[in-house]
Amino acid sequence: MTSQAARLPLAFFLLRVVVTTDAFQAITSSSPAQQQRLPKRAPATFVSMLPSSIQQQRQQYSHTGVLWKQQLGPSATTVSSTTLLRSSSSENDEASSDETKLQKKIAARKKRVEIGYQASALALASMTCIGFVKYRFYQPIPIPFMLYIISGPWMASSVAFHLVGSGSNDRLKTDSCKRLNLALASFGFIGLLAKDVITTAQPLWIFACLVAMINSIKGYGYGLKGWDLKMMDGNAGAVKDILGGSLTSLQSVFSLPAIFSRSTGYAALAVTFGAMKCATMYKLISHIVAAGPMNKMVWISLAFQWKKLLLLTVAALTLKEAVDQNETESPKGWGAAPVGLGLATAVATGFTAAYSIQQGSVYLGGWIALLAVFSTVDGINRWTALNLPIKVAKTRVN
Repeated sequence: MTSQAARLPLAFFLLRVVVTTDAFQAITSSSPAQQQRLPKRAPATFVSMLPSSIQQQRQQYSHTGVLWKQQLGPSATTVSSTTLLRSSSSENDEASSDETKLQKKIAARKKRVEIGYQASALALASMTCIGFVKYRFYQPIPIPFMLYIISGPWMASSVAFHLVGSGSNDRLKTDSCKRLNLALASFGFIGLLAKDVITTAQPLWIFACLVAMINSIKGYGYGLKGWDLKMMDGNAGAVKDILGGSLTSLQSVFSLPAIFSRSTGYAALAVTFGAMKCATMYKLISHIVAAGPMNKMVWISLAFQWKKLLLLTVAALTLKEAVDQNETESPKGWGAAPVGLGLATAVATGFTAAYSIQQGSVYLGGWIALLAVFSTVDGINRWTALNLPIKVAKTRVN
């Protein structure tokens, strides 16, 4: 017993060496067969001398390295290339999905804006027809006065119809479309304020002005920020854009390529209507600030004249810029600039000339009538050259 007790510490020391060696070999070994033979490496001499509890602890230690090796494995210590590829592919798919959603959203916005322009153009055209029938047959008034009344919704309907193709052609960001949108929105806003003067089909008038105002504001916003509603490069905020656009428009009026040119004719048209608009605004402000209560019929009549002259001024400036840039591309047909918008402006200008002459302003009416003839002839020539080029060419050859 004494000799056996003396050999016991030595046996424990050798057991620890063996267990440490087995654990190290289990960690560094890559062969499963060698890992399975690890428990057999302990010498039988030392094992037989140990109690059963120590033998179980020894087996547990010897298997520690094997289990740790199996749990870690190559997949836990190294990143698989397949995992990286899958991650990259998923990121690309998400980016593609976001881009597709954005494109669908932009297409839906364009469609809604187009429908808004069409709805406002149709409603305002209906109001034009209703006014003509009412003041021509049911409540007859002098024809020049009747034509001057219906020229407002007529011009607004023409501007809205002109803007129909601007959304799909991505032209809302141009200065001309921005001006037309702001003018049409102002027309709708003033029409809503002065809705009480409309006694026939008032709900239709309210609908037309409301749609025109809201849709034009949206059109201006999309032109300013883009269809994704992010501020585009080179564009400022709304206030800066409006002030800068006003200065640019004022400069472009007096920018003439030649004295006797079509550009000069449209510049004269813009200056004439602009001066009439300023005079009407002066009368309106004078009536508002004057002592005593305001007469509803007076300020509403002046407000209606101002919004109509605003549309005519902006349309004339748009026609001048279109002539200077030789623009004939978008959109074709009666809504093209300066074709359809030019003819609509010529008609409204003729109505204004007749009203001015009827009111006794012979010189002003005569001047406006001359501008109406010019814009009518130019609009017809451009429409035939754009829509009937073959027939025009054959006629010239013959």
